[in-house]
Amino acid sequence: MPLTVPWSLTINGKPATDRFNPYVVEIEVTDGSGEDGDSARITLRDDGRIIMPRKGAEITITIMGQPVFTGVLKSPRCTTAKGQGGLMMLNATGHDTEGPGKEGRQFAKENATLEDYITGLGKKAGFTVKVDPELAKIKRTLWASEGRSFLHQAQQLANENGATLKVSGKKAVIAKRGAGMTPSGKALPTIRATGGVNLISADIEPEEESAVYRDVRLSFFDRKAAKFVEEKTDIRPGGGTASGPTATLRGRAADKDDAKAKGKGRASQAERDKGGGTVEIQIEPMAKAEGTCIVERWRAGTNGSYRIESATHTLRAAESGGATTKCTLKQPDDKAGKDDRKAGD
Repeated sequence: MPLTVPWSLTINGKPATDRFNPYVVEIEVTDGSGEDGDSARITLRDDGRIIMPRKGAEITITIMGQPVFTGVLKSPRCTTAKGQGGLMMLNATGHDTEGPGKEGRQFAKENATLEDYITGLGKKAGFTVKVDPELAKIKRTLWASEGRSFLHQAQQLANENGATLKVSGKKAVIAKRGAGMTPSGKALPTIRATGGVNLISADIEPEEESAVYRDVRLSFFDRKAAKFVEEKTDIRPGGGTASGPTATLRGRAADKDDAKAKGKGRASQAERDKGGGTVEIQIEPMAKAEGTCIVERWRAGTNGSYRIESATHTLRAAESGGATTKCTLKQPDDKAGKDDRKAGD
């Protein structure tokens, strides 16, 4: 039984939807971030007639006319069991996980910005890099990969500066985390999880107390004063409390500006981790990592706006047919976690 939701697949630019549709059991696509990034899995009934696609083939998947995945196929995996028939799993990642992006490199730049450094390192690995304008201006006296791969270094810099790394094909993006914007300033999609309408299930903890900090501290060596100095960064409003603990970062910063940048990055992470959970809704291909999900009409104390950390779209055929989107949520707004009702109301 073919899928009921409109979808399409291309392999190396050639349409493959009609040939695959009679065999599809399930399609699962995850829009994520970091080195792992996006992934996809297509499960097919396998009676031996399907020619196995080649490892490294480029594929694209759309759902309901919305592009949801572009990536590279891994080697097909086939299984069988007596009385159950065979299955073929086609797994794909958003970028080539065996390519030059994972090669360790010796690359350094002096008195340069983060953008100059990471775009230079990316070019050596065959990647074009887009950096958030605010992060792009961060300057250090020395940047050095010291044997790290481009993907490793890009992820480390994103983590240090409160940013998200997104890799797709030969393109990498370092975007400011939690802003709900692309590096070019365009707003990411907003979706809704509405009780009684499209909400299937939810598991949300709007306030995670163990993730709440008062401030972030990191030391650096002040050359003029000839001593180590500790730089303190207060957690942004809503991300910490006056009685919360201090988050002390390991290691040393290169200088005062570096300490400030890393402090802001850790403060951003603390704000992001203060609550979250998961929601499963009827298929919504517009859901993307770093976009916004508004939970509404479910219950007081959980309703509010959240940042999407990852979105998984699943299409199923046959008796288990259905189409759903499951979002992992972080960074609740100030409305989430508040139940203003009074006993007896």
